[in-house]
Amino acid sequence: MTTKLTLSIEKVIIEKAKILSSKRGKSISKIVEEYLDSITAKEDESVVEKYSGSLKKMVPADMDWKEVKANYLKNKYGV
Repeated sequence: MTTKLTLSIEKVIIEKAKILSSKRGKSISKIVEEYLDSITAKEDESVVEKYSGSLKKMVPADMDWKEVKANYLKNKYGV
């Protein structure tokens, strides 16, 4: 679904965008949409990259997850 968006842009930049649009055979709207899509995708990737190693730093490499689960269940149910 497309939605209209009003932007305030310097006149010189608009003229350059019109030339680029003509050369590429794409509307200015499409060029802006593709640009925004590319920078938001990069932003999403950087957030994932930022936090992807967080747990590895907090958890020892030799952690026995079965033992952790068993201890948790023992404490939870008082066994």
